This record gives sequence, structure tokens and C-alpha cells, in this order.
Amino acid sequence: MSTTRNIIYTAAALLCWSSAAFFYGCQNDGTQDAPDVSNIKVNLQFQRFEHALFALDTTRLADDLPALAKQYPDFLPFFIAEIAHDETNPNESPLDAIAGFVTAPQVRRLNDSCQAQYANLDWLQRDLEQMLRYHRHYFPNKVQPRFVTAVTEFIGDAYAVNDSLVMIGLDMFLGENFSGYNPDYFPQYIRRQFHKKYITTKVALTMCSRLVGPPPGEKILDHMINNGKILYLMDCLLPSVPDSIKMGYTRAQIEGCYVNEQEVWARLLELNVLYQPLNNKNQKIVTPSPSTDNVFQESPGEIGNWVGWQIVKAYFQRYPNTTLEELLNLRDAQSILEKARYKPKRVN
Repeated sequence: MSTTRNIIYTAAALLCWSSAAFFYGCQNDGTQDAPDVSNIKVNLQFQRFEHALFALDTTRLADDLPALAKQYPDFLPFFIAEIAHDETNPNESPLDAIAGFVTAPQVRRLNDSCQAQYANLDWLQRDLEQMLRYHRHYFPNKVQPRFVTAVTEFIGDAYAVNDSLVMIGLDMFLGENFSGYNPDYFPQYIRRQFHKKYITTKVALTMCSRLVGPPPGEKILDHMINNGKILYLMDCLLPSVPDSIKMGYTRAQIEGCYVNEQEVWARLLELNVLYQPLNNKNQKIVTPSPSTDNVFQESPGEIGNWVGWQIVKAYFQRYPNTTLEELLNLRDAQSILEKARYKPKRVN
């Protein structure tokens, strides 16, 4: 691409991203069609592990820990090994790990903040129950996950412990201005997702990521299509959640994506990046970052994942009878791209 053409493309993108909201509505504002799942029965299993953990009598942990282990047989070992364990002490026993965690003043203060904000999670249980109805509709033969809340000392927002258990780290949803979030570790574009409206979306993300699995290769296109499949599944499980929330974008950013879709795709092709291996120079295209400035200065991070999402949508438009189970088995990113015949239209 010539320098002059680069300047024209960049100027156009800057204009469109800054003014997108003026003339283009959000692609998914939570009003699109979805199957009726009201008659699907699900059994939501939802436990508040942090309640049980911080209710332990710290003077008799050795006596009380077996009861906690019986109540959380698959989660407690994970919690001890991945969250409570002091990595600087390889010889630390499980009992010592739990004792150190629940008696740490900063952890107890963090739990207090979580309980103050999330004393009642009935609304979250309703949201998860509705998501499980869609999960059963699309994946009737898959195990429905259970959910457990925890305080993780900022280790994770939502995590699939195994195929049937998802942890929700409440301390990662205390609001972007919560004083405990160190901006050196959590920049603003990440902190804006530390809000209650993102909880169900993050849970869906971890569930769908586990369903889809890792990309089939290390090329940028492999990551784009794989992440596009994850986003497409999230669409199906959360049809009322706006695209901006699913991507972690602002409304202006998601609107700019749709306005600039043709230019973004053309730029990715011009950069000849689709078949490059993931590296430090191009990772912004498919991994979290404040922007994908190597595509356009104003384009948000993970713009390639958003494009991958559009490619998967285009595939389903051409093959509408494809089931989500079949989508999971489509592992050839190049084949999906070719069959989708993805060709975004210019928005006038």
C-alpha cells in the first residue's frame, strides 16, 4: 500500500471511529431474535464458597476443613493449589494455605468489599439460569456447569475449573474505580470491565472457550476464527447482551467496528498478517490491548477477533443449518474463511 493510500485509510478510520455513534446504531442492542427457551427446565447449582470459607473458625481450622472439603470436593483442592497457596513456600500444607489466606488482613478487607457489594446475588442466579436454558437448547447432551463464587485476591474473574464447574471471582467486579485495583496491573481498558454487568458475560466466555478449545494452529487467522467461534457461541447463550459488552468495548468502539468493517478487513489483507504466526508485533490483533494501532490508530484491541466473529456469522448465513455442535468440530480456519466468502460491505 502506498504512503498516500495509508494516510487516506487512516484518516477515514479516525473520522468514522470518532463519529460512528452519530450515524450508526449498535449492531446488537439486545433486541435480536432468539429461540424461545422458556419451557426448558434447568437445575441451577450455585454456591457461595466465600461465605463458607470466611465463616470458618480460624482457631480450629484443622477440625472444620474436612467439612468444607466435603461440601466443595472438586473446588477446594483447586482453590488451595491455585489461589490460596503461597508460591514462595513450596512446602506449605493445604491447612497452612487456607489459614494464611483467610487470616490475611488485605484478603479479609477484600471479602468485606465483596460482601458489601454482592450481599444478594439473586439477579445473577436468574441471569445464569437463563443462560443455562440456551445452553441446554443448543447443547442438550453437554453437562451443564455448576457455579461457585469466591474471593481470589485478583487472580481471576471467571474460570472453568473443569467441564462441570465455573468459578466466579467476585473481587474482579468491584467497579473500575475500586481502590484495590493497581492501575499498573489493571489499565483502564481492562478495569472498565470490572463491573457487575460483565459477570455473566465473563462466565459465558469461559464456558464457550472451554467448548471451542484452543486454536488449531498459531497463525493469526487460526486465532481470529477460533475466537470468532467463541464469540458466536456467546451470542447464542447471551442473545440480549450487547456486542460491546461481549467484546469489552465502549459503545463508540463497537459502532466504529461496524462502520469501518470493510476498511479493517482490507487493512488486514494489506498487512499480509493473516498467515503470520502470533508474535509480539501482531498480537494486539487477537489479544487484549488498549488498541490495535498497527491496523488503525483508533481501532480497539482484539479487532481481529471481532473480524473473526463476522466471518463465522457469514459462514452461518451461507450454511444456516449448521448446528453449534458441528461448529465445534470445524477446526480448519482456512476452510471456514473460504466457505464463508466473507466480503464486508461499505457503510455509507
